[in-house]
Amino acid sequence: MDLRCNKTNCKHNCLHACNADEVHIAKNTDCKTYQKDATKSADTLQDVSKDMFEVAPNISEYKHNDKLKIKCNAKCLFNKSGKCNANGITVLNEQEDGVCGTFIEE
Repeated sequence: MDLRCNKTNCKHNCLHACNADEVHIAKNTDCKTYQKDATKSADTLQDVSKDMFEVAPNISEYKHNDKLKIKCNAKCLFNKSGKCNANGITVLNEQEDGVCGTFIEE
């Protein structure tokens, strides 16, 4: 499962990839796994504006968790018995917790 995350101040965010063991998407599509990292301040966060036409991050710097499970409570096309079966999801930097950008209403 490929999980991209734009919540750069989350403690699970590593170069826009999620390193949490499990992700939980709520009924309202919020990412409930989000946890603000107090050590990530505006000064230490990646400047995304300079990467508007970005090259993918160096994969060798982050080994994605192949066993990552995504629990989903949203009424979404990809929700199968409470688990996401999409090939990957993107969490957008919206609202406090972030929002599943892959959500397609069922």
